[in-house]
Amino acid sequence: MKDLSSRGFDGDARFTFLLSLLVGALTLGLSHAFIFSRVRKRATTCQHTSNNATAIAVPGHRLKNGKISADYQLRLDRAAILYHESDDAVIRIIGGCPCLGTSEAQAGNQYLIEQGIPATAISMEEISTNTLENMKHSRCWFSLFDEVVLVTNRYHLERLQTLASGLALTTRPCAAEESVVVPLNKLLTETLFLHWYWAGRIYATVTRNQRMLEKIR
Repeated sequence: MKDLSSRGFDGDARFTFLLSLLVGALTLGLSHAFIFSRVRKRATTCQHTSNNATAIAVPGHRLKNGKISADYQLRLDRAAILYHESDDAVIRIIGGCPCLGTSEAQAGNQYLIEQGIPATAISMEEISTNTLENMKHSRCWFSLFDEVVLVTNRYHLERLQTLASGLALTTRPCAAEESVVVPLNKLLTETLFLHWYWAGRIYATVTRNQRMLEKIR
């Protein structure tokens, strides 16, 4: 439970998680099926290219013994490609959760530098503990640009774009992978996370719970 709390899993999160399960049960799984269809559609139709990107944001991914994961590397590699294809792009790496003293952003920053990206083109956000905090803590950086390209794995695209829209950020999703084949287990996991988010968001909006709304806006 301590680890969950450190990643933002507080009382409101636990309540909305249970609410999400209840909604799924009451709708006989139809609400989950609807979210799954959105996650899958975004994952299989999103482009892996983005012309003239001027600002690129890359969410972190949990490190393994201080090293970047395969999914994280795919995100960083795509960001590097977009950078080299642009005229004067900048990259924002967003991800805290230190592992062995190294944050996700620090590990990503080092990897991009090794790929030939100048350090002056990279900035980091490394105090967040989950994807929503990633976006909120970088809100000021996002506001500097007309549009920010969000680079992440295909299974993660719908959730990231939904969170960005909820924060009123102007973004364009870009898939890290060229292949549109996405493992079913990852689509299902994202469905659960996104269903949880929507359950909490709708509940907070209907009940006008300002404490909850402040956490997602």
